[in-house]
Amino acid sequence: MKILFWRILVVFFILLGVIGAILPGMPTTVFLILAAWAASKGWPQVDEWLMNHPKYGQSLRNWRATGSVARKVKWIACSMMLCSGIIMFFTSAPIWVKFFTDIIMFIVAIWLCLRPEPKDNIEIGMQYNQKEVDIFIDLKNQLLMLPKLGKKFSISTALNGIGEAENSGKTPRGWHVIAEKIGNDAQKNSVFVGRQPTGEVYSSEYAEKHPNRDWILTRILWLKGLESGFNLGEGVDTYNRYIYIHGTPDKNPMGIPLSHGCVRMHNDDLIELFNLVDENSLVYISENSEKTNNIV
Repeated sequence: MKILFWRILVVFFILLGVIGAILPGMPTTVFLILAAWAASKGWPQVDEWLMNHPKYGQSLRNWRATGSVARKVKWIACSMMLCSGIIMFFTSAPIWVKFFTDIIMFIVAIWLCLRPEPKDNIEIGMQYNQKEVDIFIDLKNQLLMLPKLGKKFSISTALNGIGEAENSGKTPRGWHVIAEKIGNDAQKNSVFVGRQPTGEVYSSEYAEKHPNRDWILTRILWLKGLESGFNLGEGVDTYNRYIYIHGTPDKNPMGIPLSHGCVRMHNDDLIELFNLVDENSLVYISENSEKTNNIV
């Protein structure tokens, strides 16, 4: 019953947002923020769809991460409400309706204008900038880069695509850090289960005995999200989703998304990467390859 309540709210707010996209005076983004809030309570599939929406997703992610609203969105929403108030003044609606509607729109406009604006960073308003990135992961081109060192590695990310939702099997985006480095002294091709070395070493013969295992080999770089509500926190938490950069059998292809959500690397490349970065190194994961040129 509780889930049904949240889903009814989601549908209601999305409908208001659709109306707002057509009619003047209705602030579309505000209603979609409310829809995303309700969806996060009881409809994770719609929540993910809204967060990844090509037109409104950026504003929704800004809001969820920092409570910020872009200046352009503020101007558009306030202009639409002003136009609506002027039009209503010349209608035959009862005076109390005109007064009540204008007061509500005025309050919403004031509230909207007082919201902080996102900082001009790579994707959403955060306290990090391009020059600080230690590891840049390009999901479109399946590349992991170390901008400060001029190094580049081929990788394999999620077969299910891109997303932050728990149990989605997708690779998350945005700002992260390396929370833990695991396996410093492990032998190449060492098998890890639950981030613990089993004492076994991967081989083709051993793989035949466990044909369905998602192999985690050699080293683990455990990622932690930094963006509250986006890749940090309930339902979207990268760390609690156990998203790693880890080794995979060298027979597995790179450059093709095939993982269960983690970032796979061939073992020699992973060992090199492991030795070049430290815990708390700053990681940025992007689905937009155009941002590569801004960083690398």
